Amino acid sequence: MIKKNNKNEKKNLAQEAYNAIRLKIFNNGIKPGQLISESLIAEELGISRTPVREAIRMLAIEGVVESRDGIGTIVKMFSFKEIKDIFEVRKALEIIAVKTSINNVSELEVSELLNKYSDISVRFEAGIAEEREFTEIDMKVHNLIITRCDNDYVKGLYNSIGLKIKLYQYVSYLNFRSSAESISQHMEILRLIKNKELEKLIIALNEHIDWSLKWYLEALM
Repeated sequence: MIKKNNKNEKKNLAQEAYNAIRLKIFNNGIKPGQLISESLIAEELGISRTPVREAIRMLAIEGVVESRDGIGTIVKMFSFKEIKDIFEVRKALEIIAVKTSINNVSELEVSELLNKYSDISVRFEAGIAEEREFTEIDMKVHNLIITRCDNDYVKGLYNSIGLKIKLYQYVSYLNFRSSAESISQHMEILRLIKNKELEKLIIALNEHIDWSLKWYLEALM
């Protein structure tokens, strides 16, 4: 329940609602193409619909949600051009980031992620892995590359498109045919980070992001 005794109550409630909706979208609680219910969210948070409406407006400005006449507000499904543009920016940011983060990522961090991939690979083969598990661990790999870099501008720019990246990852993993290859590619990226092989890592990261774009666009067809 959101407390309503703050000085700037209206502004604070809108921000709280924004954070709550954003987190729900990030965790696939509201999926791409799905309707956002103002009344349901307001009820969940224990507030009026006014700050929820303002929060949705903030998300619309970010390009995460959009209004459809006669339907309401939905989590946005991106066009081919929008996806290509996001991938182009994402790739540039990650390649800049990895040039310094390769020296800042610990062996323990790499080992923990490799172990998670080994585990999910076994469960994938057994048919008991879920798409959210793939998106969560993949985001951890790419976020590690960003958060451990020395460039604060890269971190800020990546954060601004992070939710959009998560949304298209969810859609791409609905096509499970790509999951085994994705696991293999991410494990190779982690091994190259661990071994400090920067030139090979840049090539592998570049190829992986191009491959991800291909699979995402095919998942939309």
